[in-house]
Amino acid sequence: MSKGKKQSPHTLIFLKGLLLSFGIYLLGQLLVTLLVVKGALREEGMFPAVAALCLLSALAGGFLCARRPVWGPLPSAMMCAVLFAGILAAMGILCWGEGITWLGQGGILILCALAGGLLAGLSGSGHRKKKRRKIAAL
Repeated sequence: MSKGKKQSPHTLIFLKGLLLSFGIYLLGQLLVTLLVVKGALREEGMFPAVAALCLLSALAGGFLCARRPVWGPLPSAMMCAVLFAGILAAMGILCWGEGITWLGQGGILILCALAGGLLAGLSGSGHRKKKRRKIAAL
C-alpha cells in the first residue's frame, strides 16, 4: 500500500469547479435580489451586478481547476468556464419560453463567464515544483 495522496479522477476536478461556480452564482443572485428589493441597488444596476457576479463565479471555479490542471492551467480553467456557461445557457433556454436575446444581455453573460475562465487560466499557474538546492558542507 502506498502512503501517497490519492488522486481524484479528472472529471471530479471539473465537477468541483462547476459546483463552486454555480454555488457562488446562486448565492450572489440571492444577494443581488435582496439588494434590489431593499432598495440598496436600483433596477438599472441589476444587470451590471449580475454580469460581474457571472465573471467572479467563473473566475472562482476556474481558479480551482487551474490549481489542479488536467491539461494545463488555461485549458482546465476554460473547460470549467465553458461548462458553467453551458449551464447558464441551458437554464436560460429552459426558463424563458419566448427565447433569449443572445445578442443582447444573454450573450454578455456568456461572454462574462468565458472571460472569467480566461482570467483564471492566465493567472492560475498550477503547482510549481521547487528546485532543490545543494548546500555545501562546511
